[in-house]
Amino acid sequence: MFGFIHESIHQMMIRRYGDDFWINVLARSGFEMGKENIVNHYYPDTDTYALVDSVSALAKIPREQVWEMYGAFLIEYTMEIGWDELLRTMSPNLKGFLDSLDSLHYFIDHVVYKANLRGPSFRCEEGEDNSIILHYFTGRPGLYPIVKGVVREVARRVFNMDVNITITGRTQRSVQMSTGERIEEHVIFNIKMGSKQDGSSIIPPPLSPSDLDSGVLRVNQQDFCAAFPYHIIVDRECKLVQVGKDLYNHISRELLEPGTPLIRIFEINRPQIPLDFDNICNFINAVFVLQVRNMPLDIKKQAQQGHRNSETSDSNINVPLTSGQHLKLKGQMMILDDKKHLIYLCSPYVTSIPELLQFGMRLSSMPLHDSTRDLILLNQQRLSDVEVK
Repeated sequence: MFGFIHESIHQMMIRRYGDDFWINVLARSGFEMGKENIVNHYYPDTDTYALVDSVSALAKIPREQVWEMYGAFLIEYTMEIGWDELLRTMSPNLKGFLDSLDSLHYFIDHVVYKANLRGPSFRCEEGEDNSIILHYFTGRPGLYPIVKGVVREVARRVFNMDVNITITGRTQRSVQMSTGERIEEHVIFNIKMGSKQDGSSIIPPPLSPSDLDSGVLRVNQQDFCAAFPYHIIVDRECKLVQVGKDLYNHISRELLEPGTPLIRIFEINRPQIPLDFDNICNFINAVFVLQVRNMPLDIKKQAQQGHRNSETSDSNINVPLTSGQHLKLKGQMMILDDKKHLIYLCSPYVTSIPELLQFGMRLSSMPLHDSTRDLILLNQQRLSDVEVK
C-alpha cells in the first residue's frame, strides 16, 4: 500500500497511544524507525497488515476495530492537511459523495502521486426509507471496516449528521485478470440517518415531472456521433452497437462493425477488472481507461505510405512506430435507461502535443466542449515556461 497510509496510521497511533507505543509496534512488525512511513514509497500489503496486526495485539483490540478507527482518522487527518475544501465540495449529499470516491481515488493516484494503485470501488443505490445501499468492491479482502469509519466521519464532519451503518452482505470470488488470479471482495452496507441531523438528506431529492422536458429529443444518431466522436455503445454481451465517427480514424472499419466484441478491440487499463457487462456495472463510478489492441489506423497508413515512398515531404510529420502509439481512451461508463446497454463517453487520453502527434491527431480532433484541448494547451504552456527559465 502507499506510504501515505502508513504515515496516517503512524499519526493516529502516536496521538492515541504515544511515541513509545509506536516504537513497540515497529519492533513487533519488523520495521526500522523512520523507514515505515515514507509517504511516496509503495509498501507490500503484507507490511501494512503487519503494522495493523501489531497495533491490534499491543492495544488489545480486534483488527477490524483498528481498521474502522483508521477509517475515521483518515478523514480527520486528510482534512487537517489541506484536503478539507475538496471533501466539502464533492457533493451536496452523502450518496453523491460516496459515488464520487472512485474519481477521487483516480485523481490521487494519477495526479497527486502519479502512481497506478489498485484502489477500491464504490457504488450506491437508494434503499427504503431514504437509506443508502452502498456496494464496496476491493481486491484487498478484510479492509471493509475502513469504509464504516470513513462514512461515519464524513457524515459527521462534512454533512453534520449521524448515520447508522450495518453490513447486509459480504462475498468473495476469484477473478481471472491478465496479471493472474485475484480474490475480489464485495461488501454491502446499509446506511440510514441517525438521530443528529440538521434537515439534510443523505440522498438527493427526487426529480419532479416539471424538472424533466417531455418534449421530443432533437438529437439524431448522426448528430450524437458527431457531438461525441469517440463514444461507444455496447449491449449486455459487450458487443458494439454504435461508435463515434472519429474512432474510424484509429481503428479499422471491420473491427468497428456492430456485433464486434469490445474485448477484441480494447484492453482495459483501469479499473483492473475483466471487461464484461456485470463487472463494468459494479465499477460504474470508476474512471475507465481503454487501450486499442491493434496499431492505430493512421499509423498503419503512414507506414504503408513510407514503404511506397522513400522520402517524406516536408509537410508531413515523421512519426516513429512504437507500441506506445496504441490509442488510449479515458472516460466514464453509463448504464442506459433500458438496463441492457452501456455507453462509454470518453476522449483520447493525451496530455501533450507530442502525444497528440504520435497518434496522427491535431487539436481539431477534440470537440470544443472537450477539456482535453485545455489540458494539452496548459501542459504546452507549462513546458514553454520551463524552457524560458
